[in-house]
This record gives sequence, C-alpha cells and structure tokens, in this order.
Amino acid sequence: MSNDICDEKSVIRSVILSSQHLDRKSSESIEDIVSDICGLQYDPNPTIHLNHYMMLWNRKKDFAVEDLDAAAYKEFKLIEAFAFKRNMFFVPYNEFAIYRAATKGVVRWGDSDESWLAAASSVSDQAAEEELKKGLKDQPGMTTNQIWKCLHLSDEWDAYVKGRKAGDLSFNLPIFRAFYRLKRKTDLVTCGRNPGTFKEPLYILKENIGIQKWPNDGISESDARAYLIEKLIASFGVTYPVHISHITGIPTAEVTPFFSELKQEGKISPVKVGKKSYYIHSSKIGLLDKCADQDSEEVRLISPMDTLVRDQTWLKTFFDYSYTFEYFKKKGMKWPLSILVGNRFVGYFDCKMEWRTKRFLIKEKNIFDPAFNDHKGIELALQDLAAFHGAEDIVEKR
Repeated sequence: MSNDICDEKSVIRSVILSSQHLDRKSSESIEDIVSDICGLQYDPNPTIHLNHYMMLWNRKKDFAVEDLDAAAYKEFKLIEAFAFKRNMFFVPYNEFAIYRAATKGVVRWGDSDESWLAAASSVSDQAAEEELKKGLKDQPGMTTNQIWKCLHLSDEWDAYVKGRKAGDLSFNLPIFRAFYRLKRKTDLVTCGRNPGTFKEPLYILKENIGIQKWPNDGISESDARAYLIEKLIASFGVTYPVHISHITGIPTAEVTPFFSELKQEGKISPVKVGKKSYYIHSSKIGLLDKCADQDSEEVRLISPMDTLVRDQTWLKTFFDYSYTFEYFKKKGMKWPLSILVGNRFVGYFDCKMEWRTKRFLIKEKNIFDPAFNDHKGIELALQDLAAFHGAEDIVEKR
C-alpha cells in the first residue's frame, strides 16, 4: 500500500464498503446479505422508509419492501430478535440462537436480558408462561390486544395499561409479565406487522410455525461471542475492539481477548493506517490491492441508523466524516441521509416522505465538496429513492 495516508484510507474505505455490500448492489439472497453484514436494526421512525428497508435498498439489487417482509414474516428466513445493545434486529434464522447467546449479558438501562429473565424463575412465573403458551397453541398471529381478547383477559389488560400510565402496577398479572418474557426470548415470534405509522406487530408461538428448537440452541456465551465477533470483523473488513464494543454493547475489556485469539489463529491481521494499527479479517486481505485501483462512482444514500455509520469515532477515523441527527423532536426532526459517492461521503440530504400526498421532501441539501453539487449520480440516486417510496413528486425546499 502507498505510504500516503489519504491513499491508505481510500483503500481501507473500499475494503469496508465491499465487506458491507455497498461497493455495488448485490444479487445475493436477502438472508445471505443480512448474515454478511450482521443484521438489520429495526427502527420504527416513519420519516422515510424504515431503516431496515433502507439498508437493503442500498445493498440489494432490485429490492422491494415486500421482499424483506416475505423473508421475515412468511418464510421466516429472518427473525426479529433483541440483539446488539438490546435493540431489535433482523437476524438470520440459522444464527438467531447465536445472537441471543452472545448478547444476553449485554447491560443496558441498568439490566441485561440474562439477569432480567433469571429473576423470573419462581413457580408462579413458570406457570404463567405455560398458561400463556397453552392459550396460544395453534392460534394464528395476533396483535397484543387480540391475544388478550382470545384469552378473555381484555378488561384486565385495559386496566393494566391504564394503571401503568398512572404509575399503578397493581393490575400486573403474572401472565402479562410472562408475555414480555416470551417476547424477549422469541418464544413468541413476530410473524407480521399491520399497516400504519408504527407497524403494530403480530405475534405467534414459534411452535405454531414449526420451530421446535432454534438451530445452534444451547451454544455457550463464549462460543457465540467468538463466532459473532469474528463475523463482525469480517462484516466491516477493518476495525478494532472499541468499535465492536460500541456496535454490540459488549464491554471492550470482554471483546479484546477475542481479538487476541483471532490474531493468534491467523484469522485477523494488523493493518496500519497512518501511525495507528487496526485489524483486517484474513478473508479481506486480498481486497487491499484489488480495491486500490478502483474509482467507483456508485452513489448510496445511507440511513443514520445503518450499521456503517452507527459509531461516529470509527466513521471519522476511516471516512473523515461525521454527522448529527435529531431523533426525538416531533417538530424539526432531522433525518439525514449521508451521500456516499464511491468511497467518499460528500454530504447529506435531510428528507421526509409525505405518504398521504405522495411527495418526497428534500428539507435540506448539504454538499461539502462543491465539485459534487451537480453530480448526476446523486440526482439519479435521489430519483430512485423517491420511486422506492412511491413518490409522485420530489419537492426541494429552498
């Protein structure tokens, strides 16, 4: 590699984007792409198409929303699961148990799934879970309200919901707590989502769709983490322990020993960028020379919840790029789509889709490099994005 740090970074960026299926759109299956990039984070923000759809739109050739819905809710090749940082992800069916075992000890909001579930080990807790499973046996997918109607507990559920809002937990029946536990363990599988702003989920017992036992069920936490950390390194191509910790929620002190083992086994190697050393997965070393000569003009519009941009320090290190977005404001919410041209971030669009009027709004266009102000590929990508949303007009606010 060249000694010029800019050239080094350019090569590393190309390795990363190839590893992330962002150098060119892939013809691989959705489940293979999701496996390669270690999941899709589910996010309910309806400003534009949801994050998991955007991630695949950027990576999968001829992708349509219905393709992911079919893979997740009809074919069950992907499963909604609580994974990194205890957030909801789509992960491959065959790897579901590995994700759960690897992340069960991740602490967030002062607790972990492992400790939370272990606390519910009393006879009454277990009896409530069995009662719920018995009531839902052979039942189709249902919303939460439909479940309690089916079990003749609608009045009690309404009282529980009202009580929670008022800070009164006296209506918290054991079977309601069992419902949340079965969701966390994915004994209750999400088998669909209703139309509407927040896509209300439908739940079904895993046994009702023929899943008696998850593949790799019983894998140890250590083995699961070893598998997943190596897979994450490969999914980024070039990374370091703190980055993997920030992505997963697993403490850096617990991630670092796995890097040491992988290095000893020859599965990862140090790679220098400037004066600092990082790690490259052995399967990506061949890309160092191959990517160095590429000058791609492919344009991607990256969601702020995309795994590629979730850790700002790593992003700044290799792409010299950072951004901010406002998630929680109802008014003035900023949802920037970072503009990636080839292996460079050149700016962002702050976008919003008006589903009722079928207008795709460009609230703000910010191009950092004036050389890209009239880049035809960016405008074509924006038109493709609007078409992906079913928009009839693109409106740019000035």
